[in-house]
Amino acid sequence: MKAGLLGDRITGSLFLLIGIGAIWHAWSLDVPFAADPVGPKAFPMVVGALLAIAGASILLRPDEIAWEVGDYGRVAVVAGASFFYPLALEFIGFVLATALLCFACGKAFRGPTIGTAIASVALSVTFLLLIDVVLGLPLPRGPLGI
Repeated sequence: MKAGLLGDRITGSLFLLIGIGAIWHAWSLDVPFAADPVGPKAFPMVVGALLAIAGASILLRPDEIAWEVGDYGRVAVVAGASFFYPLALEFIGFVLATALLCFACGKAFRGPTIGTAIASVALSVTFLLLIDVVLGLPLPRGPLGI
C-alpha cells in the first residue's frame, strides 16, 4: 500500500469513528424542554452522519485518485467561495450568498451557465424554505429582505 493510500485509510477511519461518536453523543443528549422546533440532537446527528459517510467512503475507496489538469484550480475556486460565503451572509443575505456559492461551485466543475444559474437559485430558495419556514430557524435576509 502506498503511503498516500495509508494516510487516506487512517483519515477515513478517524472520520468514521468521530462521526459514530458524534451520533452516539447526540443520541444521549436529553433536555427537559426544546428551545427550538428541531431540538439539540439534530445538528450533531446530521454532522456525525456526514462525517461517518465521508469516512467510510474514504476508507473503502479502492484506488488512488488521479488528478487532471485544472483540478487544483477548481478546488481553489470552491475553497475560496466557501471561505467568502459566511462573510457574505450578513451583507447580502442567505438566498443571494447561497446562490452565488452554488453558482461558483457549478461553474468550477464546468456546468452550463444557464443551468447552473437556475439550479443555484432553486437550491438557495429551497434551502430557505426548508430552514426558515419548515424548521422555523431564522436566516440572514440581507438588504433586500430576501
